[in-house]
Amino acid sequence: MRGAVALLVLLFCLSGAWTQEESGRVRESDITQQGHSTERESRGSEATEVTGERVTTQPDIWDEMKGLRDMVIEQREKLRTMEGRVTTCEGEVETQKNTVMDLRIQLMVTKAKVAELEKDDAALEARLSASERELTTTRNDVEELKRQNTDRPKVAFSAAGLKDKGPIGPFNTDNNLVYTKVITNIGKAYSPITGAFTAPVRGVYYIRFTAAQYGLGYMGISMLKNGQATMSNYHYNSHGYWIHLSNGVILELEEGDVVYMRLPASYRLYDNSYNQNIFSGFLLFTV
Repeated sequence: MRGAVALLVLLFCLSGAWTQEESGRVRESDITQQGHSTERESRGSEATEVTGERVTTQPDIWDEMKGLRDMVIEQREKLRTMEGRVTTCEGEVETQKNTVMDLRIQLMVTKAKVAELEKDDAALEARLSASERELTTTRNDVEELKRQNTDRPKVAFSAAGLKDKGPIGPFNTDNNLVYTKVITNIGKAYSPITGAFTAPVRGVYYIRFTAAQYGLGYMGISMLKNGQATMSNYHYNSHGYWIHLSNGVILELEEGDVVYMRLPASYRLYDNSYNQNIFSGFLLFTV
């Protein structure tokens, strides 16, 4: 583009110089005609020769000027075309700038989202670490409980069978009850011979019973610990059909303490093969 502009300037300069030269020649011709009319006549043959030269030379210069003018017009057209292309390119550049700006904004938004996700990921990792620590603690507690459960003595019993069928009592004196049909006796702490449960270790135990009676009259039963009554239950059967008593108690027993059931004097029970009279207990935990 710079070369084209320089060429245009050069052409304009040449055109101006040609115009000045022509004007100078016209003025010189006028002065010569006004001041020396006689001399022009005497030199007629020479003027004719010069005129002949002008007539011969002038058409060549105009052809050149027309060629230069055509070149100028062509260059102007090229310049217009180039200006259009430049304008188009500038528009495309502006569009690309806007696109780049949009991409930068999107990149900033994406970075912000990534930062937020990283924060969330860090929070989740912290929660996961805390959960893993809690899980480890829980597992340790479970293992400790398993170990304690393994090391702890296992004690549980349940016995029935006061009599296969028929009434028990009434007697004139208290009578200890012996449950001869052993259902469960883990730890071998219950004796079906004496009817007594002997605590194998110091701990807290749950002891319970169920008593049955059939026929009119009073029924009663007591639980004793080392010869002392822990509880007693009584009831009067007024309709003569089956009635039952059930109760239980938590006892803290020392190793060797004895627990058993007793039928008080003047009271009765009734038993059969359906195990309606039960004496049971088990160790809750050692102390």
